[in-house]
Amino acid sequence: MLLAVDIGNTNINSAVIDNKGKILKKFTINPHSTDAVERGFHCVSGTGVSRGWEIEEVVIVSVAPEILRKVKRGLRKQFRRARIIIVGRDVKVPMKCLYSKGQIGQDRLITAFAASSLYGLPALIIDFGTAVTFDVVSGKMTYLGGLIVPGVKMSLESLHDRTAMLPKTYLRKTRLLIGRDTASSIRSGMIYGYGALCKGLVKLFKKKLGKNIKIVATGGDAPLLTRHVPSVKNIDLNLSLKGLYLLSKKFQKNT
Repeated sequence: MLLAVDIGNTNINSAVIDNKGKILKKFTINPHSTDAVERGFHCVSGTGVSRGWEIEEVVIVSVAPEILRKVKRGLRKQFRRARIIIVGRDVKVPMKCLYSKGQIGQDRLITAFAASSLYGLPALIIDFGTAVTFDVVSGKMTYLGGLIVPGVKMSLESLHDRTAMLPKTYLRKTRLLIGRDTASSIRSGMIYGYGALCKGLVKLFKKKLGKNIKIVATGGDAPLLTRHVPSVKNIDLNLSLKGLYLLSKKFQKNT
């Protein structure tokens, strides 16, 4: 069994995956609590014992070095026999990359690799996470680069923190284009605003790379925001975890 671990700035998303790529258990951990990290992986090991699972390998992609150190400590306590592999350090994502060396986040390469492998080329990956990222892969499986936009929740928090009168507002589905109070105006601005932004950028990418580009959305806000981007047909909330599984299979073949 494989434990795939995606360490982000907001959450740690993990999954137990069998050798055929089936996700058996998926869970999210608060990365800012040492106790939560250790309890989270203890739950997996406990469940593994009861179901006869044995974690043989752990593959981690991380954008947060401090949290990575905390996670590795928790993993070593729970899975003493498992091989722990860090993407970027122990194994490289098998894609030619034109991005400035040392600046590309391994999480972006993992989702680009997964989308290209599972959905085809050329590919555009839109990740609605802490930041909204657009990543582009050419028809020859080359990572070309992308765009970074502040995430929706980050924008909501900034509106509240940097103004005296705007309330703290949570993102949720709305049919209103024109808000009738401050909270609904902010929600409409975020949902329709980000939807229009994505729609416009997708149009530009299609002009650049062709109409047949495969578009894949991922990240927690993808189901809500892609309602307003008709050209996005593929939503895969497990894209990074699937990428870690695919990378693990390639790593095993080469060792």
